[in-house]
Amino acid sequence: MKKVSSALVGLFFAGSLLVAACGQPKQAEVPDVDKDTGGADMAGEEAAAKPVEEGEKPAEAGDMKQKCCASCKEALATDRSGTSPDQIPCADFTAALSPWCLEYFRSNPTKASECQ
Repeated sequence: MKKVSSALVGLFFAGSLLVAACGQPKQAEVPDVDKDTGGADMAGEEAAAKPVEEGEKPAEAGDMKQKCCASCKEALATDRSGTSPDQIPCADFTAALSPWCLEYFRSNPTKASECQ
């Protein structure tokens, strides 16, 4: 009888520990930082850039083209590929062009022959 009662007490404690261990985890509630709070946006409204009319180019575009075409000409002078200038885009001269000119030629595809 003593063995049966100690076995029952052991099973009771084991069952108690099992119930306590398998319960729902206690976790702190963390507020969602990405949640839209519904309040007004703190940033003011930005004015949209004035669209460029057809045939009209910004004043800086001419200067940029002249500066970047000069860089393209210099790069073409050092080109050893033997390809004709009308087949080489200026954007291919990545080592010789400044990042601004490289971006200009990517947005305005220009062949090296157009800069001569």
